[in-house]
Amino acid sequence: MNRFKTIFCLSFLLCLSALAQKPIQLGGSWEYAIGESPKYGDYVMLPGEVKSDGKVWYRHGVYVPQDWYRQRITLYLERLYADATIYVNDQKVGHDSLRCAPHEYDVTELIVPGQRNTVVVCVAKSERNGIFGKMELRAGSRQLYLRELHIQPYPFDGRVHLDVTMGGDALRFDDYIVEVMAQRTDVDSAGIIRRYYNMTKRHSTFDMFLGNEVALWDEFHPHLYRLVIDFGDDFLETAIGMRELKTDSSQVMINQRPLYLRSVVMGNPGLESGSTLSAEQAWFDFLQKYKHWGFNHIRFEDYCPTEAAFAMADKLGLLLQPGGIKGEKQTKRVFNAYGHHPSLMMAEVEGVEWIPAQKDFSIGYYKERIERNLKTADSRGFQLEDFAWPEKNEPAKEWTEFCAPIVPLAKFQKYEYSMTDSLEVPLEACSAFYGEIQAARVTYFICDDSMKVVQGGQLAVAQLPIGKDIPLGNVMIPLSELPAPGKYSLYVAIAGRFRNHWEFELTGDGSL
Repeated sequence: MNRFKTIFCLSFLLCLSALAQKPIQLGGSWEYAIGESPKYGDYVMLPGEVKSDGKVWYRHGVYVPQDWYRQRITLYLERLYADATIYVNDQKVGHDSLRCAPHEYDVTELIVPGQRNTVVVCVAKSERNGIFGKMELRAGSRQLYLRELHIQPYPFDGRVHLDVTMGGDALRFDDYIVEVMAQRTDVDSAGIIRRYYNMTKRHSTFDMFLGNEVALWDEFHPHLYRLVIDFGDDFLETAIGMRELKTDSSQVMINQRPLYLRSVVMGNPGLESGSTLSAEQAWFDFLQKYKHWGFNHIRFEDYCPTEAAFAMADKLGLLLQPGGIKGEKQTKRVFNAYGHHPSLMMAEVEGVEWIPAQKDFSIGYYKERIERNLKTADSRGFQLEDFAWPEKNEPAKEWTEFCAPIVPLAKFQKYEYSMTDSLEVPLEACSAFYGEIQAARVTYFICDDSMKVVQGGQLAVAQLPIGKDIPLGNVMIPLSELPAPGKYSLYVAIAGRFRNHWEFELTGDGSL
């Protein structure tokens, strides 16, 4: 008998929601104990942690409804940073030490529907011995369930490749039809694309055609599609982005153009505590700041973010590169958990300069190092180590002059002049934009210390391809034309949107 469902376009998500069991959220108040053997008496809110120099036991009672009878039940704990042993109703379920991907256990045979059940998580001594991210009991079909799903977009072919591995008690798979639906999330009037595929074996691959022109995902246009896969009596819903990451020689390409990283390197920001909604908001606020400051990539050291981080980075158009992943097995589990997110980046980019932190924060220090990097033809970007803004000082406007997709650059020979000198400065640009700008108007102006414009004009209407060493013309001014000695700034703007500036000093005579 074919499991073929007809779902009306306007209500397909509502209909699908009615088919699946909602997970039981385990976040909230848990008992805890410290030591080799538990003696409970204190409480902690999870997701979160108990600071301890020893082993920590967490215990929680949860009622499982009677209608979960004959369902496959899994325990999902998204992140633990230490060895953890799981017990359900006093029976050991399993043990896991992975710190970069979710822990998931089949507890079907131990959970008793219609009763209150006890879940215990014993966490070994570590720097962070809590439970973080999503904490759920999930119910699904025993007969047919999704064991693994790998999604690979091919945006320039207009298709999505689905690699599906099913599990369950079903003996024959030629009686099942998988229904896949996709829809743009940022267009209210977007139509629903629906495809059907025969499930002939436990492992199958499908190619879903979305159209000749698809909305690409990148830092400039983080377009997303909602993808729904309906199989048997269950379904999966997720967001995907149509973006292509490839390596061309030593250059990483995104959507067939060079990827230049504007990156920061950091450890664990500790944003996984609280409910899923509060964690998503915390991650959105955190990542949005870095996007606002001009960065397009964050690299984490010895840490992999949770689902909430990738979901928010998808919306913002930021690439996240997790760390602490060792070996093929761990890499596979990270891809299984987060590989459908367009924000996930696992590839190493060669030729990226690491810029160390400065003890006393200085805009001038970073401006000089980053502009030097942008002028280096074979550099693929920069990464700032241990970077942090000074307290109560976030100079985003000045910072984004040189940390941006398009940056005007000036080749000053010196920064101190006399009134008898001429200012001769060649100008160029570095562009990591999403496309070539055909007619970019290049202008300049010189301001005195009070920001009064004393000179200015248009240099050119330039063609601006993606790349480095793009000539913009030369600023050539007899400095005797300036009103008086003092401090001045040269500003250069491209298309009225991307600008940068440099300060220079003018003395009254020929002696410096």
